[in-house]
Amino acid sequence: MARTQELASRLLQARRTHTLVDPESLASCIPQSADEALVVQQLVLDELGGCAGYKIGAGSPTAVPQFAPLPATRVFGAATGLRRGDYARLGLELEIAFSFASDVDRSLAERPEAVIDAIDTMSVVVEAVDSRFEGWPNVDPLLQLADLQNNGALVIGDTRPYDCHFDFSAPQLGFYWNDHEIFQGAAKHSAGDPRRLVAWLVAHMLETGQSIPARTMLTTGSYTPFYIASGPGIVRGTVEGFGKIEFEVK
Repeated sequence: MARTQELASRLLQARRTHTLVDPESLASCIPQSADEALVVQQLVLDELGGCAGYKIGAGSPTAVPQFAPLPATRVFGAATGLRRGDYARLGLELEIAFSFASDVDRSLAERPEAVIDAIDTMSVVVEAVDSRFEGWPNVDPLLQLADLQNNGALVIGDTRPYDCHFDFSAPQLGFYWNDHEIFQGAAKHSAGDPRRLVAWLVAHMLETGQSIPARTMLTTGSYTPFYIASGPGIVRGTVEGFGKIEFEVK
C-alpha cells in the first residue's frame, strides 16, 4: 500500500505543479501489476472529484481494448476551454464520445448489440493528452496506466441523440489548431467501429462488479493524428453530418 500511495502522491503533485516526474526516480513505487496501477488510479481520482467518464481505445479492430477513468474535475464543456498553464504538455485528439440515459445494469452485459442499442447520446469531443512523466511516450506501461492513460482533460462539444446509421468507422472530419490543419478528410478509427469499445467496457465493468452511472462520458479514441499545441490558440473540430467543437486554449 505504501508503494501505491507514494506513486499517487507523486502524480498528484505533478498535476498541481504542472511539472514532470522522472520515471527513474520511481524505482521503489512502480506498480508490480495492473491491479496495483488501478489502485493508484483510484487514489488519484479520489483527489480529483471522482470519475465522470472513461477513455477507451484499441490499436486494431481485434485488439483487446484498454481504458482509464476520467477525473470529474478535468471534464469540461467547450465554453470553458482550457488553460495552457495547467498542462506540462498539451496533446490534442478529436474523438466521439457516447453516454447512456440510465445507469447501466447487468442485463446489458449479455448482448453487445443491446449495449449499442441502449446508447442515448453521442458527442464531438477533444481529449487533451498530458502525461505526468518525462520521456513519454517511452514510459513503463503500468506507470502510464496509473497515470490515467495520459489523460489531461476531456472537452465536450456538440451533443446529439445517438444515430445508429452514422458512419462511425470512416467519418469526414476536420481538425484545426488556429489556422493549422491537423487533419481533413475521411478518417479511419484504429478500433474499426468505436462502438465496440463501449460494448466491451460495459461488459468488463459489470463482470467486475462495477457500474456505469447515467451520463458518464465514454470517449472512444482518436480519429486524428496526435498534435502537440504550443501557446494559446483556438481548437476547432468538425464531424460532417454530426456536429462540431470549438474552444479556446488560454
